[in-house]
Amino acid sequence: MIENSPASRLIEPPGVSRRRALVRPLLIGAALLVCLTITPSLGQQSGVTPFGVGQAERANAFASLPNWSGLWMPIGGLIFDLATADPKGHAIPQPGDREYPPYKAEWEAKYKARLDRALAGYFTDAITSCLPHGMPRLMGGIPGPLEFVVTPEMTFILWEYGSQHRRIYTDGRGHLPEEERFPTWSGHSIGHWQGDTLVVDTVGMRDDTPYDRSGAPHSDQVHLIERMRLVDKDTLENNMTVEDPVAFTQPWHVVRRYRRIPSDTFVSDVICLESQHSPIVEGQTQFILPNDPPGYILGPMPVTPKK
Repeated sequence: MIENSPASRLIEPPGVSRRRALVRPLLIGAALLVCLTITPSLGQQSGVTPFGVGQAERANAFASLPNWSGLWMPIGGLIFDLATADPKGHAIPQPGDREYPPYKAEWEAKYKARLDRALAGYFTDAITSCLPHGMPRLMGGIPGPLEFVVTPEMTFILWEYGSQHRRIYTDGRGHLPEEERFPTWSGHSIGHWQGDTLVVDTVGMRDDTPYDRSGAPHSDQVHLIERMRLVDKDTLENNMTVEDPVAFTQPWHVVRRYRRIPSDTFVSDVICLESQHSPIVEGQTQFILPNDPPGYILGPMPVTPKK
């Protein structure tokens, strides 16, 4: 206490206070240098991406990726599996149109009940309540366009309708442990590149979305493997294997293709609000909500209820 008293400072030898004033900044600077050396994140690391890869290395990784830029439209209509569509040729599914997933008997009965309800005039679809399409429907049962953003760490797939999107992680991570997973609209997708083919594994998809407007259902155990590649510069192919141990007797193989549309095409957001009511244009209902009277589908397209 005595040494720190005002009186003691008054009798310090000449030059001591000046030397202390010079030493303190040096000590502080040395301490900061040690901290920055021990904890690099406190400083700025030039040329390093958020994923921790140097810019030069990342540029080489980019150079090896295929060019999937631009917008793509699904080819062949909105039934998820065009190969088993019955009847064929409808771009937009009509009441009674169906496909043939490898359902177990009880799941075929669920699907048949939905088809019969549509033929009776009650043709409803959750998307007309402005709910997301969900996966796997996004890859075949939804109008385009869709857009790919391919990076070394992740591939994004973006849709115009409802601003829906998928993230496909290609940074080497795996899925969460099964006990920690939870269902989402787009699920959890991880992938890796085999040459110019993107191999994607998706789990964790909600069970309250159908494959398409026909109403074909799936369980929350659905598992999707995709192999995406360019067939030619303007055609992209998605070879899908759908596994569902709850609903299927065997895996379901579905192939969908998408064509690249002109490069000067652009899209804007299409936003749908869940509280939206069915608009009526020229006397016809344009969207059907679950509580609407029977007789209308996404349209305008009147349906005559069958007795």
